[in-house]
Amino acid sequence: MTLSLEEIRAQAFALGWDDVGITSATIPQPDIDAYQQWLEEGHHAHLHYMENQVRCSPELILPGAKSAILFVTYYKQPKEPFRPGQGLIASYARGKDYHHVHRKRLKKFIAWLEERTQLSGIAKGFSDSTPLLEKALAVQAGLGWFGKNTLLIHRRFGTFILLSGVLTTLELPHTKQHLDTHIPKCGSCTRCLDACPTQALVAPYKLDAKRCLSYHLIESKEPIPAEIQQHNPGYAFGCDICQDVCPHNARKEDSAHPEFSPGQGIGPYLEETRVDAIQKNPEQLFGTPLQRKGATGLASNFKALSK
Repeated sequence: MTLSLEEIRAQAFALGWDDVGITSATIPQPDIDAYQQWLEEGHHAHLHYMENQVRCSPELILPGAKSAILFVTYYKQPKEPFRPGQGLIASYARGKDYHHVHRKRLKKFIAWLEERTQLSGIAKGFSDSTPLLEKALAVQAGLGWFGKNTLLIHRRFGTFILLSGVLTTLELPHTKQHLDTHIPKCGSCTRCLDACPTQALVAPYKLDAKRCLSYHLIESKEPIPAEIQQHNPGYAFGCDICQDVCPHNARKEDSAHPEFSPGQGIGPYLEETRVDAIQKNPEQLFGTPLQRKGATGLASNFKALSK
């Protein structure tokens, strides 16, 4: 049985995704080369899980994989100002943990795929927690292009997007690439590089995690280096600056997905009383992206803002 692109798209939209693309389950060689060079230059800091070479080989995640279905979720929240005595939370992290949202949708999509084809064991879902160069697949599927801030720029939604997807052994029709995937699309614009407060974008299309606020405020287990913290404009978790200044995000409406609204999670700010309450009751973080840093880590982030 052959599934049409139209029915796959219809099912994706019915489950809540904002766009879908389909491509071969093969990572383009230029993306593999760029990834290897990034690792060799040590720009992944202490993110040793990034060294997993499975990222370049979808067939190691699902043997026999022939197609990759990429889903886009648009999460943009209102841009909030920095406030004295409060730590700003990045847009993606103010509501529910997107991994939970993705997991539920992917499970339903795979169940539909297996029911529709009457085949089992034909698909495996992935999100950014899976060792896979999913942005490279998304570009290959025609969903957008790499920006100088290293993020995928979707042709409609800009950069405030989350990717998830399905690898499958099915041969599926591919969506069209709207642009040559390896020709730079940002022109002479350098707004993201110029605006990065810690100069983490060391070159167009290249990020040094050691200098990135998001790395230190989310991933790192070490104290934030003074030379990084002194340039923090007021973030307690994550950073949106390279997205806020991107022209492709200008005048975009906020996401209509209720899961990402502040009322579904911690909200846009942390203040001292909230940090103290979280330390006393860490369960408040359950089901939110801030759980990754934990109560102690968030308290450390917040304390560093006052130094």
